[in-house]
Amino acid sequence: MARAVTAIGLERVGLVKPGDNVAKLLIGAISADGLELKDDDIIVVSQKIISKAQGLLVDLSTVNASAKAKSIAKRTKKDPRLIELVMKDSRKILRADKQALVVAMKNGFVCLNAGVDKSNVNGRHVYARLPTDLDGSANHLKMELERLSGKKLAVIIGDTYSRPFRVGQVEFAIGIAGFNPIVDYRGSKDLFGYKLKFKYVALADEVAAAAELVMGQGAEGVPAAIVRGVMRMSRVERDENVGLSEKILLRKKLDLFRTLV
Repeated sequence: MARAVTAIGLERVGLVKPGDNVAKLLIGAISADGLELKDDDIIVVSQKIISKAQGLLVDLSTVNASAKAKSIAKRTKKDPRLIELVMKDSRKILRADKQALVVAMKNGFVCLNAGVDKSNVNGRHVYARLPTDLDGSANHLKMELERLSGKKLAVIIGDTYSRPFRVGQVEFAIGIAGFNPIVDYRGSKDLFGYKLKFKYVALADEVAAAAELVMGQGAEGVPAAIVRGVMRMSRVERDENVGLSEKILLRKKLDLFRTLV
């Protein structure tokens, strides 16, 4: 039988509100579509529904901008209250101008606007922040889904990121639970016996990107997907579901490009 990976979009989740149980909403959507979860399914969910369920929605009218935020706002031409919100989750501002506000977040991720986002959020001045513990949120969702379904599962919380030296955005894994996000081929041999030295595949990002093909980014209304048939997935035990997303963060001393531009 030929190898195949299937991505199934969950279209009946509905709009998520603060306090909602995301696991129950997903199980309801799966049932409504006549589907069933299987062992080793990977559930990919949009960061946005996790943020909404956790109540991480902020109306800018409630934010007081500091002097530093106002100063950065002049350079970026952004609302100083938005800058203040971005600074709240940032460890360091790496770039601030009209083109981009790039920050290093407290959790180690480097991204635009600290992940603070307006898309698919109701309210003219309402923005969503990222969860503070992304792996913890993924693990909690995994355990709830396993309890409700009786299956052994994995979970990815995905978000859209720009990529250095490439046009366009791709869905990345920012919260991971249930499996090793990296497939390490180093030391193994290829078809012709050559010993591989650098093959270190970001499987979690590949799965997140595959899920985005059925989830979309705009008005599709598909905030989650089941990715089935990932044969290279290696499960991790419950007590190992801590800091999995850190495995896909490149340490500064290994970054070949940081000093070039």
